Amino acid sequence: MDIRLAQQDDLPEFFSYLARQIAENGADDSPLFQPVPRAESHLTAATTSRFSDGISREIGEQGWRKMLLAFIDGNIVGHIDIRAHAEAHTAHRALLGMGVDAAARGRGLGRLLMESIFEWTAKHTNIEYIDLWLLSNNQVAFRLYERTGFTKCAEITDMFRIDGQAQAYSMMSKRVQVNSSNYEVEVINE
Repeated sequence: MDIRLAQQDDLPEFFSYLARQIAENGADDSPLFQPVPRAESHLTAATTSRFSDGISREIGEQGWRKMLLAFIDGNIVGHIDIRAHAEAHTAHRALLGMGVDAAARGRGLGRLLMESIFEWTAKHTNIEYIDLWLLSNNQVAFRLYERTGFTKCAEITDMFRIDGQAQAYSMMSKRVQVNSSNYEVEVINE
């Protein structure tokens, strides 16, 4: 397995992977993992633009995003990204997003991606906290975040009404620990 920082050349394959993943949102009566109706669970031009534009920007520039990609046999099987909060005066914090291809789940890749983004963030940024939002019914993701040191900070009951159902939204956060090791996130071999 190889985990490294995403480059512009990776985006066509990444968008194919992301389109498959987004299409799984609520598929086959599984719980939603994005606050989007099942019928609207597809990759949009706005999403591709946010990723394309974001990874080309430096941290601190409006719309920045940094993303690590996980590869097995040259194919993208997971991603994790951090990006700026929209609110002013939050440059010391970042928002997290992640996903793992259905075929690669249950092998510890989510945990490895988490460790990698925290190592990368500690080594390359001044970000002190990483925050995330998730639909509260996404218990698989909630357990992963909890096991990797995130703390639940808040829950908004009935935040969304999607496909006729009320959905609660939870916020979690974790402090970035400065690591003095010589750990290199760009290449991880298994």
